[in-house]
Amino acid sequence: MKPMRLPLLAAALAIVLAACGSTSADGGDAPADPDDADATVTAADMAFTPGTVTVAAAGEGFTLALVNEDSMPHNIAIYTDATKSEKLFEGEMVTDGTIVYEVPALDAGEYFIDCSLHPNMTGTLVVEG
Repeated sequence: MKPMRLPLLAAALAIVLAACGSTSADGGDAPADPDDADATVTAADMAFTPGTVTVAAAGEGFTLALVNEDSMPHNIAIYTDATKSEKLFEGEMVTDGTIVYEVPALDAGEYFIDCSLHPNMTGTLVVEG
């Protein structure tokens, strides 16, 4: 029986490591693929690129991918405007890799976005439709 333990342990470790990649924010176990998202923002060098992202989803939920190329955690929070008086969405942090957020329906318009940990990382979300 002891010789079987090593292959079983190796198989279990491979499964755990495969699950440690990117994730989707809706709790699914499928890896996050920014190509499948309605829009993608990259966090690199403590900045969001592009600075303005547009989705055609007024009145509908949409997906927003965050690709983190920095070595520190980032997320995306969405506010009505730069005063940050009303937070509409806050995504979970991602340290390395990609996360795809399921953002609830927003009205058409411009919204302020930032990283909750790094408020100097800002941008604009435009919802069209």
